[in-house]
Amino acid sequence: MKKISFICLVVGLTLIVVAGSFAADNGHRSLLSPISKLLPDELIPEPTRWHQPDLIPNTYFAVLVLTLFFVFVTRKLKRVPEGKGQTLLEVFVGGITDFFGGILGDHGKKYVPFVGSLFIFILFLNFLGIIPGLQPPTADLNTTLALGITAVLGVQIIAIKELGIGGYLKHLAGDPPLLGILMFPLEVIAQLSRAGSLAVRLFGNIFGEKSVVIELTALGIITIGSFFLPIPVQIPMLFFGLFAGFLQAFVFTILTSIYIVLFIEHDEEAHEAHH
Repeated sequence: MKKISFICLVVGLTLIVVAGSFAADNGHRSLLSPISKLLPDELIPEPTRWHQPDLIPNTYFAVLVLTLFFVFVTRKLKRVPEGKGQTLLEVFVGGITDFFGGILGDHGKKYVPFVGSLFIFILFLNFLGIIPGLQPPTADLNTTLALGITAVLGVQIIAIKELGIGGYLKHLAGDPPLLGILMFPLEVIAQLSRAGSLAVRLFGNIFGEKSVVIELTALGIITIGSFFLPIPVQIPMLFFGLFAGFLQAFVFTILTSIYIVLFIEHDEEAHEAHH
């Protein structure tokens, strides 16, 4: 399971970096824009209005913060919690394990680290937009598509591990076997389309929420002569952004868990039929 999580994490980060290098002109600038000016223009375009050339630095920033955070909070764990920090961490991890473990079932609980890692990573990427000056990488379709491909690829690896190559292909062919020639290509297309579905849903909601915040911020700036008086009318939307960021990470992870369950249930039904 650790190997699967590691492989999916590496593939996901690689996809994010590659896709971000060819990012479309549909994004926002962020506080990290000076970093992009130090890089060659061929790698990251020159920052202009309504671009997000800092997609890769922002993503690496999220990875670095999460890595340092979990290394720091887990280095002195006790069997019996002695402080509030470890207690809160155990409550948080225990909540993720219990909830997603309940969806995956007894047989699928071992895959909670995979879906839990997706949830934490996406949640942090979404919450970057709450920090003034920073833009969430998930407001760019390149990032969400990379995450969607990672999730679907992870599901396929888990399915092959559980069913074997033969069982996996049989699952894609469906029942009855006579319709396999027709059902197999349709099922392959359905599996591939899940990546796009996850990506567009996450991107649309985060991009829409952040666009509203930007517009409200612009509307709240009052010009008095040569002075600018900012009125924080966007603050209520920022609180909504917290809820939306959590909800979208939650939905993305639940759907990934359900995709895993569809394969695991097929394996369990096959075992029951065999017995």
